Amino acid sequence: MGPAGFLKRGLLPVVCLCAALLLAACGDDGATEEKAAGGTSSAPQGKASPSTKGEKGPSATAPRSYLPATLKEIRQEPPATEEAQRTANAQLAYANGVMDWQLSKEAGYALWLYLGADFYLREAALPKLAKRPPRFSRDKTLLPPGAWPKESAEAIRQALKDMDSAVDAEREQYEKLVEYALDESIVDDGKQGRQYLKAIRRQWEAYEDARRVLRGEVESGAIAAEAVTLQGHPLRSQILAVRILFRRMKEARALLGEREADKQTISAWRQELEGILSEAAFLPFGVPGEPERLWRAFLRTAQNFPAAVALGEEQGFHPAVRKQLNAAYTEAEKAYNDFVDSVR
Repeated sequence: MGPAGFLKRGLLPVVCLCAALLLAACGDDGATEEKAAGGTSSAPQGKASPSTKGEKGPSATAPRSYLPATLKEIRQEPPATEEAQRTANAQLAYANGVMDWQLSKEAGYALWLYLGADFYLREAALPKLAKRPPRFSRDKTLLPPGAWPKESAEAIRQALKDMDSAVDAEREQYEKLVEYALDESIVDDGKQGRQYLKAIRRQWEAYEDARRVLRGEVESGAIAAEAVTLQGHPLRSQILAVRILFRRMKEARALLGEREADKQTISAWRQELEGILSEAAFLPFGVPGEPERLWRAFLRTAQNFPAAVALGEEQGFHPAVRKQLNAAYTEAEKAYNDFVDSVR
């Protein structure tokens, strides 16, 4: 039998982990680069890099920027041509499809396998192996369209292939774990089961690394496309900054799943939200008066979201804190809509 003291091993229905999967399916504690707009990495890192003791110099003290540098410039430019608008809209349609896919069960399949193996090591019952989703490298939703930048499209295709390879290897290890769980002739202290779990975790992490590349490329392309659709708009910088901010807020669904949230990841995510709001307050503003007043009101309202995250870090993300996060998001959306309505 597997780990000492466990009850009789067996299989559980697939649905046992569905709730955790749906909440954590788009787990994106990974980094994404706002490279298309000339910015720096804007998603929280999974682990903080330890600083070298006594390290000095600009790299150790320079403040981090969470918004693309080009958003901080006043740009006098005419609206994009109809052809450029069509291309940008096609790119945005693709990017939106990929972002929606990030919340799907297919995107979370690799995580489901890891959670199943981890559940077995803790509870001595293994969820029944779920059907593998269609291959990512052949999924029309995930394959970049012809209008997508060539170099980025190549990186996306490679990331999809890497995701497929990682899932295939992870599933193979899970199948071996199933055989191990059902083999009543095996008697040990659980060491072999833990080895399977480690192998499954390695492949899940490889999948997540590749998916972060996918997300980074797609989001960078989306920001560049959004910039085209807003070309010539006096509040282009503000609108793009808000879209980045709301994308980060939506990551709560992934980062605050049913499993214990990683403290370093949550802290980095909260600091990024605060950084975006801080930088947004100093973006060049082309329409003074009532619009600017409502913009400041939106920024003050949006601060409630990272404040609720900080409360969760201190108290834990219990239902009352999660309710505050939902309320803060809704209030920020309303404040932003009031700002947008003032410039229509």
